[in-house]
Amino acid sequence: MRLLELLVDSADAVGMELVIPLTGFALGLAVGRWWVIAAAAPFGAYIAVTNTLEGDVGNIIALMLSLLLACAIGAGVALRRLRRRARRLRA
Repeated sequence: MRLLELLVDSADAVGMELVIPLTGFALGLAVGRWWVIAAAAPFGAYIAVTNTLEGDVGNIIALMLSLLLACAIGAGVALRRLRRRARRLRA
């Protein structure tokens, strides 16, 4: 049992704050279509279904994380489209 507690503590010690935004930004930049923002909905639904927090806290966290992912994907899509537009104007 002590080993499991150590593993949980070490997992919390790893900096994971930027994983969701960077992954979403990379996905938006790679695909470059606005409909990719819909990929944030299943992510939020998964968090909402599997949370173990009491009350509405889990739902609020799921909403915030899915909105963060949607904004990151949108930023990646917007950057790709702006770069494409700038290339067309130079040509």
